[in-house]
Amino acid sequence: MNLEFIELDLDWPSELSVFDLKNYILSKLMEYGEPLRWAITSVTTHSEKKIQVISVEVVLIINQDKGERYQY
Repeated sequence: MNLEFIELDLDWPSELSVFDLKNYILSKLMEYGEPLRWAITSVTTHSEKKIQVISVEVVLIINQDKGERYQY
């Protein structure tokens, strides 16, 4: 197994409350691998598009044996 660092920008859907944000982010991160550690580094509002973008830094666990990201 190996570790990989990535930075992602995720759209924050307007219908998603701040209380559901953690589960939303984790579900998106699982598409890339198993998150070991992650942090929101910024939130940007795009008023012309009426969306917010969350910037996230993530350390993922990667399964090197199979040459693919670790998945349950």
